[in-house]
Amino acid sequence: MSAAEPLTLTLTDAPDEAQKAVISQGLGAYNDAAGGEGDYRPLAILVSDPNTGAVVGGLFGGSYRGQLFIDRFFLPANVRGNDLGSQARRRGCTRVSLFTLSFQAPGFYLKKGYEAAAELGCDPPGATRFLMTKRLTPGASN
Repeated sequence: MSAAEPLTLTLTDAPDEAQKAVISQGLGAYNDAAGGEGDYRPLAILVSDPNTGAVVGGLFGGSYRGQLFIDRFFLPANVRGNDLGSQARRRGCTRVSLFTLSFQAPGFYLKKGYEAAAELGCDPPGATRFLMTKRLTPGASN
């Protein structure tokens, strides 16, 4: 491929694992060269029904360079309020971040000590997406 040749762009809803790996590995190599070796690790905390073993909720995301980022978090109403979040080990992270929508749980996160680091207008009209972040204190339950 030469700089003069036009590139082909493809828009897809379903990139395969090899295609995603090209992007992830390329960005990882760039970041490692600029900031030292990275330490990304995926993370999932699964909440299961004690009687059936069926997963009823939990979270998934990953940790990277001292930051825990939560991609998805869900608990059914009947298990909320049990302080399950504080039971997760910290992996040495100093900050946790996540996105939530105005009709989801920004009030919950504010009560738990998170700050709204950014607000982004989004659909549906009138909704707001919040980037919530919280500094973690080593050894505390936060």
